[in-house]
Amino acid sequence: TQPNNEHPRSLPVVQPSQSLLQLVSVIATMITIGTSSSAVLALLFSTSSSSAVVSSSSSRPQPKHPLHPKFHAHIKCPYADRWLTKGPEQAARELGLDSSVVFSNNGQYRKLQDDIKGSCAYTAPFSGDSCMEFRGDGWTTDSMTARCAQEGSSTYTEGEGCNIPEVSTAGYCVKDGASDGQQEYQVMIISSAADCDENKMACTTFVGGAFMASSTCDPSVAGGDEAGDASATTTDGGAATSAPDFAFPSTDATASLSCSIAPGAIGAAHQNAFSPGYSTSCPDTPGQESPYMWPLRWAADYESQSMAFGSDKVVFTSRGRTYYSLDNNWKRSDTTYQKGIQRTIGQGPCDESDVDQEWKEQGLNACNKDQTDGTMTTMLHLGNNMYFVSWKNDTVVEPGELDASKIEDCSVINLAVIGNIRPDWFLDKRGDDTDTQYLGNQHLFYDGNVPKLAKQWRKKDFASQYFVMSMMENPAGRMANETEDVAPEDKVNWPLILNIPGEGFGDDSLQRYSNHQLLTEEHDELFTLIERYQEIGGECVAAGGGDVGPPILDVHIPSNLEVDPNSWYSNEYTFSPIWEVPAKEDESMASMTSSAKAVTEVSDRVTVESCYDESTKTIDMSIHYADIEPTSEGTLPWMALGYRPADVCAMTPPSGGNTPIVLVTHASSDVAPQAHAGSLVPEAKSLSSDAFATMYQTLVPLEDTIEYTDVSVEAPMVDSSSTTAVGRASTSAEDTVVLNFKQVVDSKPEVMYLMYAIGSQSQLGFHTTRACFEVTDFPSCPSSQDNGVVIDISEDEESTNGATQASSGSQATASITIALTLAMAALVAF
Repeated sequence: TQPNNEHPRSLPVVQPSQSLLQLVSVIATMITIGTSSSAVLALLFSTSSSSAVVSSSSSRPQPKHPLHPKFHAHIKCPYADRWLTKGPEQAARELGLDSSVVFSNNGQYRKLQDDIKGSCAYTAPFSGDSCMEFRGDGWTTDSMTARCAQEGSSTYTEGEGCNIPEVSTAGYCVKDGASDGQQEYQVMIISSAADCDENKMACTTFVGGAFMASSTCDPSVAGGDEAGDASATTTDGGAATSAPDFAFPSTDATASLSCSIAPGAIGAAHQNAFSPGYSTSCPDTPGQESPYMWPLRWAADYESQSMAFGSDKVVFTSRGRTYYSLDNNWKRSDTTYQKGIQRTIGQGPCDESDVDQEWKEQGLNACNKDQTDGTMTTMLHLGNNMYFVSWKNDTVVEPGELDASKIEDCSVINLAVIGNIRPDWFLDKRGDDTDTQYLGNQHLFYDGNVPKLAKQWRKKDFASQYFVMSMMENPAGRMANETEDVAPEDKVNWPLILNIPGEGFGDDSLQRYSNHQLLTEEHDELFTLIERYQEIGGECVAAGGGDVGPPILDVHIPSNLEVDPNSWYSNEYTFSPIWEVPAKEDESMASMTSSAKAVTEVSDRVTVESCYDESTKTIDMSIHYADIEPTSEGTLPWMALGYRPADVCAMTPPSGGNTPIVLVTHASSDVAPQAHAGSLVPEAKSLSSDAFATMYQTLVPLEDTIEYTDVSVEAPMVDSSSTTAVGRASTSAEDTVVLNFKQVVDSKPEVMYLMYAIGSQSQLGFHTTRACFEVTDFPSCPSSQDNGVVIDISEDEESTNGATQASSGSQATASITIALTLAMAALVAF
């Protein structure tokens, strides 16, 4: 996502959206995952219901009642007249509410905002009609109009709120606006794929907002006995009335996001976009106070060179200076030189005349760069926004330029949940679909022929490729005696060289850092350039356009940095003086199980047992889904197993067609979970409610198919769970659901290409984890319990090591809703 091609991940350039459902839906479509893909982020949820749209009205609101009469029938709150005619503070006093404070998304309490200033009805991609309200005295007509214009097919209405169908409303997601005194109240809609918990999670996790529940999602709000902000009844002119329709956000739901990492695979490298920043001592993290994590505030010159696969030929070079303030979730990069063809997804804006047409025809963003004239371009990544700045040709600018009047133009991309790099990104294996491998020390030539001793780590990404981070082992001041005055820069283990994989959409690259410098608060003005530009009337135009999500290329660009299972092993070692290294399991004990099935450790959530029965021509499999907790309704989240036709880790076949899946569903707490065979349809990528309906219609009880026998689902946390074929699975736990079956095949397979996903609710929707994996070991099934072999591939979940594809039998008519599954890349910006 940066002109200097320095990032470990790439993000498709999409039209940004500020609304919650649009925000997560745009990311949601980036579902294709694996070595032939790039930035991918999970499907959060879709909605077939939509909020009503507020129309423009030529009639000005009446002083005593700001809402147009045509909307009165839609306002269900029994206190609506008071709030609308007297304002929130006076109404709160009359109703016995504490009107002095309301929780803000920055983690602080502050004075309750005044009445609604206006609203914006708009159409969000996938989620349909949506609406947000502008509250607070910081809004003006111009700022509300400009904010509303950022949304698709939008209509701004002065002085009126959203027309909210109560039955479909989960509540509001409350966020601060761009300026002080501004708050945005995004309407949250309940649908078959987004219940109350899903809406709350999406608001607090993906948008960094505070969730204000409606009475539909929090019955205590209507009753008042548990809400804590109103009495059960209040007398108004002798008539008894009930409590308000919405509960104020709680401190628990909007706890500080400091040190928080982005969700899913993004968190493998990135902060949460809405985090106020990182710390050198984030509690309970493996890298806490490690001397080898990146400094929080630093700058360095960089030079990056990209090489084509199978060659050492440099195809793209860039140089400049990069600045970090990671304790504020900020980064700035000033690029002074670019030459060659930059091939990656999600790169900075490219003039149409510079687009490489040959690569464009294959769906790849490839830009012919020739910035060799001494000009400079600037990128700033501030929280969830990434800005691209071009400078005026008739001005002299250098790295670190502070004069905003020299800016020619500015564009911005909303990165949703993707914040800046976290300084300990390479040290640990937090986040989904990732791993780390501490390698130790190595001498290398640095900055010409200068030898340096470096401490190295390899970091695996979602695409089963890896980065190599080389950190300085011998700072200049290490050998100084206690009496010598050593500069602060000479005490730091600086980043020296970063090796970056292309991830299927671009070329591998090497990046070298030099001329390091520690920054202080006095350097904050480096990162406030956009604020100064806007203060003088400048505007950053939303960048984007084109298809949403990564393209399916006709040609996959291979990488020399793909994980080799013969050399990779997990080794999380951070040199933290606080974190304790987990004790390594005795390998001899780890290889022992109570069954002669082969055990494939896919991840910390999924384990697969497999064997082959020659006499019946069947594969006997048990899939263990760990850490499964019932939802608030007492049902289990959906669990899925998908069958890939080849080693490409994609939701549906790149050539088209459906993906067979096995889906475990739990309709209610009164019945047992059930396994089904079905199909994942490509249309699910567009979050179509019709696609989901089609998927449900394809489901057939797994035991009723001719390919599967001896089907059972063991769920000890549910009393009514099926216990058929008890004893077949070799391991069990109170929080583990085990899917058992025998699958008829033509012959013993050499490899099965599979994928899994675990949802967050019983209906198809957002998943909490997912991955592609392979099963390669099928020993003969035992006639009695016996010891077996354990194969640990937890660090190679999406390995595509070139193993020969063999028949995986008649492909299961099974079904995975990894349509609603996700990945995102742990992306962006080194």
